[in-house]
Amino acid sequence: LALTIGTIQNIASKVTKYSLFDPLKEMAYIPMDPEAKSKGKAAIDVLGARLGRSLAAGSQQILVLASGNILHCAPFLATLYLGTASMWMGAVKALGKSFD
Repeated sequence: LALTIGTIQNIASKVTKYSLFDPLKEMAYIPMDPEAKSKGKAAIDVLGARLGRSLAAGSQQILVLASGNILHCAPFLATLYLGTASMWMGAVKALGKSFD
């Protein structure tokens, strides 16, 4: 059961990242001039990715330690994941409207 849940979560995570996050991140750079675009991309790609991974790993570890078992905190993690995906969808819609 844990393997199945983990597999589904990992697949959903990758699908969301490559279909929502990456295109939205690139769209945000479109209105910038070339110099700001390259500096912004470097800062976000280096700092943002590392900080995001660190915060995600740390929060998951705290939840596992607090609940005693990853299966006990899985519903909470799923809720956080779905909430984050919903916020990204809202951001995609807002960014799309700004380019219309």
